[in-house]
Amino acid sequence: MICTVQVPPPFFEWPADEIRRVGRRVVDLVADHITRLRDRPVFQPVPPQLAQELLGDGVPQQGQSADAILDRFASEIGAYPFGNGHPRFYGWVNSPPAVIAVLTDALAAAMNPSVAGGNHAAVWIERQVIGWFKQIVGFPNDSMGLFVSGASAAAVTALSVARHSACAKRGWDVRADGLQSGTGGTLPRLRIYKGAESHGCHQKAVELLGLGASSIRVVPSSGALEMRAEALDAMLREDIARGDIPMAVIASAGTVNTGVIDPLAAIADICERHDVWLHVDAAYGGPALLTQEYEAPLGPMGRADSIAIDPHKWMYVPVDAGIVLVRDAAAMRNTSAVVVPAPSDRILAFWIAGPSAIGSVKGIPSSITSAPAAGKPLRIASEVS
Repeated sequence: MICTVQVPPPFFEWPADEIRRVGRRVVDLVADHITRLRDRPVFQPVPPQLAQELLGDGVPQQGQSADAILDRFASEIGAYPFGNGHPRFYGWVNSPPAVIAVLTDALAAAMNPSVAGGNHAAVWIERQVIGWFKQIVGFPNDSMGLFVSGASAAAVTALSVARHSACAKRGWDVRADGLQSGTGGTLPRLRIYKGAESHGCHQKAVELLGLGASSIRVVPSSGALEMRAEALDAMLREDIARGDIPMAVIASAGTVNTGVIDPLAAIADICERHDVWLHVDAAYGGPALLTQEYEAPLGPMGRADSIAIDPHKWMYVPVDAGIVLVRDAAAMRNTSAVVVPAPSDRILAFWIAGPSAIGSVKGIPSSITSAPAAGKPLRIASEVS
């Protein structure tokens, strides 16, 4: 049994002067990249030879200096951007880099927080920003939200809550029983409804949730490419009469392809009448709610049960930055919350005194890192055989 106290090697610790020196190089690279984009072609593909070199490189056997890494960035990465920072880039919804966002991303990385819990600043910043978006869309204060990577993750999150809620209303505990049994050993068909212009991430979310793509019913579009509300109503009536469970309706608040806004007020009325979850995909068009021109057609999305918004599109936040809002906080919590038992006395003894406190333990080395007042991390490593 070996129990050692290890201090990180000297190269792991960066003195303040070296942080400032390398940081200035990074800022220079950022400034040159952003200010010189307009003088370059909108897009330059990666040369085939460079692409093959990148793919052909094996796992590095030795590290590189910070300067060497930055040199490689300038020549092999920064020279071949996606193109979305160029003033003549019109091809897609990716926003250009915003200077303040670039710099504040570095501040966030310097703190490197986890928002799984705890009373630290990042937790409250997330709650603050979620609160702003709830006010913007008209959600109640007691609703809930999360930062996610984008509308795809938001769809999985929101539709999982919709699935849990639809099943719970019928006494079907989908968390405990899954999709294998259903109520009383029978399995009603869960149905999802979306427009023909709906984003492909919703089909992927439905498949990931184990519902199958065949559970999706595509609502016909009008000549203006909007979801036809009367067709949705007829489909719901038909499926309810058959004994299926309408789980969710997915409406678009600005489609990515054409910017079309589904008739949200009419769809919300239908969902309320049939007691069906309404998810609004506002990933692209949602921020237009802040304008007078689109306040009327987008305002009804505040009646939804869940909303997906991508600040990394029209709000110029660096990718990946998505938000999912759920009106019923209790339903969201009940869908995925797990109460982890408190650590046992044996685990606490292991944390405090190491393996010797609890006898023989088989496993990989366990480490506990703390930060003493001197500012140098103390790593206590316990290796057990």
